Order: sequence, then structure tokens, then C-alpha cells
Amino acid sequence: MRLRLGFIGLGTMGEPVANNLRKAGHQLTVWTRTPAGADALVQKGATRAASPRACAAGQDAVFLCVSDDLANDAVLDGADGALAGLGRGAVLVDLGTSGTRSTRTMGERVTKQGGLFVAAPMLGSRAAAEKAQLVVVAGGPAEALARVRPALHAIGARLFELDSAVHASLTKLCIAAVGAAMATGLAEALALGASGGLDPAKVLEVLQASSFHSPFHLMKGEQMLAGDYAPRVAVRLVEKDQRLAQEAAAEQGAKLPVNEAARALLAQAVASGRGDRDLAVVADLLFEWAQVRR
Repeated sequence: MRLRLGFIGLGTMGEPVANNLRKAGHQLTVWTRTPAGADALVQKGATRAASPRACAAGQDAVFLCVSDDLANDAVLDGADGALAGLGRGAVLVDLGTSGTRSTRTMGERVTKQGGLFVAAPMLGSRAAAEKAQLVVVAGGPAEALARVRPALHAIGARLFELDSAVHASLTKLCIAAVGAAMATGLAEALALGASGGLDPAKVLEVLQASSFHSPFHLMKGEQMLAGDYAPRVAVRLVEKDQRLAQEAAAEQGAKLPVNEAARALLAQAVASGRGDRDLAVVADLLFEWAQVRR
């Protein structure tokens, strides 16, 4: 099924995701805050929109892929916002990581406009996005999910469907909390070993031979050892996700003590000027604190 799709936000994740929609044969109209960011897709056949409203007008579905709730509001609101252009019965899909409260509010606003809302947060890196190997957790009305299912399959290797947009967002926050705990725990372990004279590469090798091994530990561990902090996923965004998990916990009456500790470390990495580096850079901070030279 060839869909008419608007796509707003062509950053680290948005650009490869939008390109996969184009390659799948969907008719693509794009808008991004920095016009030059759309050049490559326009050269490949996408249509450039002059505003979020123009990007949403006349589409079967509109995808948002921006960094946070403030960015969502910036492209949704106002006379030139996407909500003003969204047609009755069209589907708005939020691909970003949003809080449960903001997801609920966004769904209400879309419904009031006459549209359908799907939260479809993505799991994976830019490399996975480029290969259409993301995991997508999509939640919303059955009618809306059926409408955008072909597009969601075009961007991911696995698609999980839930009957609630809020539950989709909460699922992403649960997984993000696990990832933050794994990354900060690994960085801490490597710094602990190095401070006692161990080769951190050997610590990682033993870890991968144990029952605690994981592809994530191996990937992030190798980046930590190499000092490779090119942003696959920026620390500031990971910290933001943990804040949203904390907000959801407070609303639901849950306690997240491990997540609180992980978030505190991530916040210190951001405060140290490392916020735009990859999540692996927390190891750099911990090695610095341990006064270990690599």
C-alpha cells in the first residue's frame, strides 16, 4: 500500500527513517528545522514542505521524529503547525520518546482536531535505523495502527502493537531505564577494575564470557575502551528519557532507585560538558574520577 506521508524532523534518527519510507515506495513530504537537512531526501525524490502545516496537509499520516516534548509543541502548534494542517481522519505518529503524560495530552489534541494518534517510539541506534532494523513499539486505535502498519514495517525489523499510545510510551521508558542501568553499571565496573590495576579490556572479555554477557555490553564496552564517543545516542537524550521514566513512576506510585542513581550520573556527564557525546562517555567521567589514565 503506497501512502502519502508527511515527515517532520530529519535529525540523527529521522533522516534514515524517512529515507526508508521513501525506499519502500511511499509518497514522502518532509520538513525539518534546518532546511539543508532535507536536501539529500529532496534530491532522492521527496517533496520539501515550507512549514509543518504544509507537511501535514493532504497526507494519510504524519510522522514526528523530534527530540523532546518542547520540540513536539514547536512543530505542532500555531498557524503554521502540523495540527493546523492535519486532515480529518489522518494519523499523527510520534516516533520520539515522550512521557506518558505528554503522550496522553498529544493524543487528546489530535483527536480534538479530528485525527487519529499513534505513539510509536523506536528502539535502536542510527546504524539500525539506516538498515531498517529498529524495534518499534506502536500503540493507538486499531484503525490507526492498521493504516500506518505498512509504513512501520518499512522502518523496523520488529513491530510490537499495543492498544494504547500511553502504554507504548511507557514500554519505551521501561526499556530505556534498563539501557541506562546497563551502560552506567558497565562504565562503573570498567573504572573500578582499572583503578585496581586491571586491564579494562580483560574485564570486558570476562564479562562477555559470563552469564551477564550481552550485545549491548559488548558494543558500549568497546566504545568505552576506544574512547569512541561519536554520538549514536547523546547522553543528554538518555538523561531526558530517565527523567520521563521518573515522572511516570511518580504518577503511577512506583519507585525507581536504580534509575535515580543512573540518571544522577548521566546528569553529571551532561553538566561536565559531555551532553552531546555518546552514552558511552559516562566511562570517561568515571575514569576521570578514579584518576585512571588510559
